[in-house]
This record gives sequence, C-alpha cells and structure tokens, in this order.
Amino acid sequence: MANKLYLQVEGIHVPLKIKREWRSSVRFSISKKSVNLTVPKFYSKNQLAEELGKINEWAALQFKSSPSMMNRFIPKEYKDKDIFKIYGQTFMLVFLPGKARGLSGSIENEQVCIRYPEGIDSFNLNKSTGILLTRLFSKHFLPDVKSRVGSINNRYFKEQINAVRLKNNQSNWGSCSTKRNINLSSRLLFAPRDVFDYVIIHELAHLKEMNHSPKFWSIVASVMPDYKEKEEWLDLNGPELRF
Repeated sequence: MANKLYLQVEGIHVPLKIKREWRSSVRFSISKKSVNLTVPKFYSKNQLAEELGKINEWAALQFKSSPSMMNRFIPKEYKDKDIFKIYGQTFMLVFLPGKARGLSGSIENEQVCIRYPEGIDSFNLNKSTGILLTRLFSKHFLPDVKSRVGSINNRYFKEQINAVRLKNNQSNWGSCSTKRNINLSSRLLFAPRDVFDYVIIHELAHLKEMNHSPKFWSIVASVMPDYKEKEEWLDLNGPELRF
C-alpha cells in the first residue's frame, strides 16, 4: 500500500509516494504526479527516515537541472475576482468564506462561487479549488460536449456511442473503451475548439479502428487533414491546460 506524503522542495509542496517492496535496493523516481521512494519491505523507521532526507536533496537537484519538471508540481493559484476563459466563455471567480468544513461551489450565470472554511491555508485552498472547478465545469459543459461529439459522429462516423464523459485525466487527452464509451480530459475545456475537436475525432476513429495503425490515421486524416498541427499544439501547450 502506498503512503502519500509531501516533500518541501524550493518552497513547493511536492507529492511523495512511499512504497515497500520485496527488493534489496532503494529506488528514487519522479512521475507526472509525484516523487517516488521505493524501499525494501524490511527497512526500519530509521532507515526510511534516512532515505527521506536523501530523496529530498535528490529531488531538488533533479528540479534544478530540469525546471520544467518542477513546474508540474506548482499549483495553480486562484484569487478572488480572477477572470478566466473556458470553452469559449468568460467567468469571474468569487471566493466566499464561511464556517463549512469543506469547499463547495456553484456556477451562477458568469460567476463561479467558491465557499470555503475560514482559516484554510493557501496551499490547500488552491489545491481544493482546482479539484472543485474541474467537477463544476465538467458538469456545466458536459451537455455541450456531448452535443459536439454527437454532431461530429453523425457527420463523419455514424457509430454507436454508449457514453461521453469528461474526466480530470492527466495522463491522456482522451480514450475510447471497448464498451464504446468516449472519455475526454476536462483540461481540454481550456484548449481552442479545433484542438478539442481533434481529440474528439481521434477517439471516435477508435470506434472503427481500436489501434493506431495506418488505417486508423487515414480515418483521422480524412476528417481532419491538418490533425498533426493539433497534436503539435497539444505537445507545446498541453502542460498549461490545467485547473
């Protein structure tokens, strides 16, 4: 069972995952979501504490040599009266302190109201706000996204779709299951509409070819000839698309 903690590196909270395995050596690694420490199952608390000191120094060196690696762990900062655009619409973020134990929120016309408990620290407020905004906007825009998927499918593919979902995927932009469910990353709500359309087309093409064969790519190209430009845009700008 993994135990999730945080490292403090250059003032940034970096998620730390500690795993115990049947192994004889210690392993440090950095993934998209955390710094990872893997130790032998027989390690004592003192041995583990020693490795925690080492991995903190190791992570600091890794981030110093590759600043872009650290950027993924810098939480997005949200402030009262922030204005941001998402899926072609503009919203104002409004923070409302209260006595509730957790965060709650609602979208009211062009305002996003976040109600938070007084006394919460800025790190947890920003982190929780990002998670809440993902849920709020996924629910808010899902009908529009379903309509867009249906429109593209009816025009070019005419395939059966069982479900369309917006998820807070970090490892991919979309997926198509064997049950004919289309899953799209909610981060795409920040992307230009034609880029979002490309991911939709990509996943719909999987309803015909559940692979990335030349035949699959020919289907994608027949619908969107300049699809490679959209992939390049995501490669370049993808890290900035986040809640």
